[in-house]
Amino acid sequence: MKIRIKKTAAIVFMIFLLTACGKPGRPIVLPAGEEVISISVSDGERTGYSPDAKGEADEFISDFFNVLADMEITNKESITDAPANVDYITINLNCEDKTTTLFYYKDKGTEYVEQPYQGIYKPDAALGLYIMEMLDAADNTKETVTFQAKIIESSNDAILVKPVDGSLELNSADKFSILNEEKHELQVGDLIEVVYNGEIMETYPAQLGEVYEITVVERAGADAMWDRIPMVRVNGKLYYDTGRESGETGRCGTMDGEITSTVDGTEIPMEDDQSNFGSGFGYQYGKDDTIEIYMNEKWMIFEYRDE
Repeated sequence: MKIRIKKTAAIVFMIFLLTACGKPGRPIVLPAGEEVISISVSDGERTGYSPDAKGEADEFISDFFNVLADMEITNKESITDAPANVDYITINLNCEDKTTTLFYYKDKGTEYVEQPYQGIYKPDAALGLYIMEMLDAADNTKETVTFQAKIIESSNDAILVKPVDGSLELNSADKFSILNEEKHELQVGDLIEVVYNGEIMETYPAQLGEVYEITVVERAGADAMWDRIPMVRVNGKLYYDTGRESGETGRCGTMDGEITSTVDGTEIPMEDDQSNFGSGFGYQYGKDDTIEIYMNEKWMIFEYRDE
């Protein structure tokens, strides 16, 4: 009988040790307070940021951080990358070289902060107030991205631009088509600044999600000569270079026509079988209102567009 009691006691003691050494109850892991340069919070629809002004930002970040550092440790365990079955708000503590991510939520009226695989904590009520303040401020601001570009085509309705060297947009596409809704008086060669919401459509030329503002940074000189996109006029219609090479096989050896005259690269061809990039090139009609021109031992696709 005594032996059984000892075995039972030993089992209970082992369970206690395993429970005590598990993940629940561990302190939160935060960067050093002085390393945090900004804080952002997001509820999935809005993203709020700590203030920009230096003095105001330092005070806000310090107060926010102190609440996180002084939270009550609970015995709840974090076993997922993000909280499950609750609506949560993501908190990012941004440092120069890393970001620490936490999650804030309410469960049965109680506020919690969860650090994935580390622990779950009870914050002071001030944390929720800070978070709501940041999200409310986000309602009055738009997330914007700005880049500069040179205009390579312009009309009253739209412009075609090439992002300047070094811009992130140039990594996505070398040409962007942008609506000219404000009817800006723009000309080829103008340097403009575009403010938009950061979204880039997977088209070619690429298109932007929502454009907020277009500003002229530098006008092209009155005597500046900027080449237009290569184009050719056939049967009264203007065809534009797409930059794409045709993959057509089994091609007929007979040409449908030939470019017989040319104008300067800054001009628009006005006569049939005339281009702004040279003459003597044969062409054949392609699919979907295109023509394919044989030049430099390649068949290049030109597509019809409204002038």
